[in-house]
Amino acid sequence: MIAATSRLLMALLVVVAVTGIDRPGAMNQGVANFLQEKFPELRGKIEGANYPAPPIVEFLSHVVSIAQLIGLAWMLLGSSTFFRMVGLQRPPAWAATVQQNAIQIGIFLFLLLPQFLAKWTATGAFEVYLDGETVFSKLSEGRFPKPEELIKAIASAGLEVQ
Repeated sequence: MIAATSRLLMALLVVVAVTGIDRPGAMNQGVANFLQEKFPELRGKIEGANYPAPPIVEFLSHVVSIAQLIGLAWMLLGSSTFFRMVGLQRPPAWAATVQQNAIQIGIFLFLLLPQFLAKWTATGAFEVYLDGETVFSKLSEGRFPKPEELIKAIASAGLEVQ
């Protein structure tokens, strides 16, 4: 059994639209307070963090951010100035098509695409680890843990319930 001082409980929570809570930090704090009340030796050792999105979604989010910056620069500077700044004397042929469809492209680039990616980054995860071991996983169970389940799982790991 590892010493009580080395115990670490980590609750990972990401956009909890699935559970209908607007403030994920409040959820982490509520679970942390509950567990610290039941297991005093965990006081000050509970951490909460966002569960990471899949790598491809993070990559696509970065690509979209870069495309948005390029689009913003293009809108602010104008087509000919923008392309001169990137080393072209005149805009390429496809730039005229982009300008003709600027509103549709802007709606897609600044409104629709970010909403689509945000949907993929919201995992709805609530993962609880104790000493690196999974105590509860909402991703595998498909539901939020009941308080009794958390208490039982942590107590079975060797912590005393108060």
